[in-house]
Amino acid sequence: MMNYSVRFGVGILGTVFALIMYSTSITTFKRVIEKKTTESFSGFPYAIALLNCLIYTLYGSPLISNGWDNVVVMVVNGIGALLEFFFVCIYLTFAPPKSKRNMSMMVVGLLLLFGTIAISYFCAVHDHKHRKTLVGTAGMVTTVILYASPLSVIGLVIHTKSVEFMPSLYFSLFAFLGSGLWMVYGALSRDILIMAPNIVGIPLGLGQMVLHCIYRHKRSPRVEAAKVDAGQELKSMEQNIKDDIKPYTEDIEKA
Repeated sequence: MMNYSVRFGVGILGTVFALIMYSTSITTFKRVIEKKTTESFSGFPYAIALLNCLIYTLYGSPLISNGWDNVVVMVVNGIGALLEFFFVCIYLTFAPPKSKRNMSMMVVGLLLLFGTIAISYFCAVHDHKHRKTLVGTAGMVTTVILYASPLSVIGLVIHTKSVEFMPSLYFSLFAFLGSGLWMVYGALSRDILIMAPNIVGIPLGLGQMVLHCIYRHKRSPRVEAAKVDAGQELKSMEQNIKDDIKPYTEDIEKA
C-alpha cells in the first residue's frame, strides 16, 4: 500500500511536469500565429510527440495495463495528444508549402504507424503479455526519439550561435525533470518499458539545457539574415502568384 501511494504521488508529479512541458510550446505557437509563419521551426518534435502520446494513452489504459494501475500515464498522455494535435494543426496552417507538404506526409505516416500498432494489438497478438510488450516497445522508441528531437536542429544552433529555433529552456528543463520522475515511477512499478526510455531521456534533456546555457543570450547576425532571406522568399512567392493570376484578372476586368 505504501509503495502504491509513493508510486501514485510520483506519477502525479510526473503528470504535472509533463503538462508544463507540453504547455511551454503554447508560447512558440502564439508567435507563429502572430507572425503567420513557422520560420525555421521544425515540426518534427510535435509530430513525434503526438504519436508518443497516442501510444502511451493506449499503454496506460486498462486494455494494456493491469486495470487502472497506470491511469496517470493514460490521463497525461491523453491531454498531451490533444495539445499536440492542435500544435500540429497550427504548424500545418502557417508552414511554407514545402514544409507543409513534408509535415503532412510525416503526420499521415505516423498516424498510419499508430493504426498498425493498434490493429496488431486487437487482431494479430492475442496474448496480453505480448500485447503489452508490443505497445510498450513502440512507446519506448518514440519516447527516446521525442527527447532527442530538439537536438535535430543542433547544426542550426551551432551555425547561427542561437537557440531561437529550439524548444524553450523551460521545455528542456521540464523534459529533464519529467524524465527523472517517470524513471522513478517505472522503477516503482517494475515496468522496464516506462523506466528505460526515461533513463535515456535524462542525458538528452541535459544536453538541451547545456546548449541553452551556451547560446541562450547570443544573437547572431546569421539568424537575422536567415529571417530576412525567409521574408524576401515569401515576398517573391507572393509576387510570382500575383504575376501568374494577373492575366486572368485583366480578362475579368475587360469582361
